[in-house]
Amino acid sequence: MRSFKNSISAIKYLIIALAVILLVWLLPAFYELLTPRTDKMPFVVYSCLDSTFIRFETNENKQVQYIDFKGREFTKSEADSLLPLFAFRQLVAEGRLPDSLYGVALTPKMIQQNSFHFKTSLKQLNKPAVGLYTMIESASGQVDLQLPPDVFRLTDEGLEFIDCETNTVNRAKSLSFSRELTKQGFKFPVHLIWGNGTTRKEYDNGFLLTDAEEHLFQLKMVKGMPWVRKIKDNGKNGCYRRIFTIEPANRQLIGLAVSSDDRLWAIRSDATMQRIGDFHMPMSASAKEKMVNTITIVGDLFHWTITLYTTTDTRYYAVDARTFEQIACEIVPDPAEPLSRRLMRYLLPIRLRFTSWHSQLIYPNINDD
Repeated sequence: MRSFKNSISAIKYLIIALAVILLVWLLPAFYELLTPRTDKMPFVVYSCLDSTFIRFETNENKQVQYIDFKGREFTKSEADSLLPLFAFRQLVAEGRLPDSLYGVALTPKMIQQNSFHFKTSLKQLNKPAVGLYTMIESASGQVDLQLPPDVFRLTDEGLEFIDCETNTVNRAKSLSFSRELTKQGFKFPVHLIWGNGTTRKEYDNGFLLTDAEEHLFQLKMVKGMPWVRKIKDNGKNGCYRRIFTIEPANRQLIGLAVSSDDRLWAIRSDATMQRIGDFHMPMSASAKEKMVNTITIVGDLFHWTITLYTTTDTRYYAVDARTFEQIACEIVPDPAEPLSRRLMRYLLPIRLRFTSWHSQLIYPNINDD
């Protein structure tokens, strides 16, 4: 009889625990459903002619407004004139594209080739990894890039290529690529690796990867053979948090890197590195209070506009496209939290979520708003 009562008591406690879990999960979820957030940030581009950032904001009437951080508002025609390299197609159609800028003759082709766009976020970076990579031929001689018939994975001793049709290891190719990396001073295992595996690009820069000693290398396939070179990092000896392979149309860069001191670096096509601006961009979990969760870069022939969305504000930087020296900076704090949301935090001090703003994994998160 006592055992039966103990079982009933245990079931009661279990039901109470489940009810509490459902409460701290469902109530915040219902609140989010009933009060959708409309905190979309405006698109911002640096104007080299006016030395200011111009925001593209959508008003209540769904019309785009062009405003700088001094509060000046421009018409679309004025904004296009202040952003000639960004709005060059519209200016060409209207016959208003300048013949030259800063002493450089302008043509639509030159402007297009020197335009550069990059975007990434913690949610994208922290998505589950399959561990299989595609090595695209970088010197095929064809206009359209083609996916190879194999993929490769990382082992403690090297790279291992696997034929997708037969599911067998290509030992000759695996040995060839692993030996070439070792010949150039690479120490296995691979620490970080990044490549752009899509064929929707003009050319392929292969992979950036760091070795066990955190030295940075570039690896690509040229006419079926491995091509490796070490990146000159000015004696920094690596310690990178993030690396990104990119393929801009002007072929002047092969990638970007975030170093251990949270600095952003450009990796040039001559295998040298240059620090970008004077800002920090923490992207590690230990810096959650000021963590950068999204970065966008809009570049043109003369300047880059870099936007960092952090957990507390949005930061806009303009840097010289050739020297990467910082030219301008604007920091916009996030808007004040609505009273209803602060009240929700007070009434529900413990809030359970199974999704996160910085990861695509599904797992329990406490107060991860």
